[in-house]
Amino acid sequence: MSTQHTVRAGRKATVLACAYVGCIAAVTAARVMAGVHSDSTQAVLFFLSFPGSLFITTFLVLPLGALTGSGSAETVNPYGSMLYLVGGAALNVLIAWAAVKTFRCLRTARRTK
Repeated sequence: MSTQHTVRAGRKATVLACAYVGCIAAVTAARVMAGVHSDSTQAVLFFLSFPGSLFITTFLVLPLGALTGSGSAETVNPYGSMLYLVGGAALNVLIAWAAVKTFRCLRTARRTK
């Protein structure tokens, strides 16, 4: 007799989050190694990591550029858009995790009333 394995919902979410960040990282790394800088793939990647990449740029890359006195963001970030995209994807995962935790907490508080 075989037993059926059911994957917990938390495990599925972890695998999905790792796959999301991993795919963004793999495509971005391939673009950096190929030396491609501006094309439609980059626009799609920025769209897929949108709110996180904006926060990474605003609160990490630009202040680092101001602190080091460099005139452009590329001198602070030698890896091209990899920092924005992969960092933004990871931040998106954290934002989604926090939203789910908050929703669950509020739902639990409402049930106990």
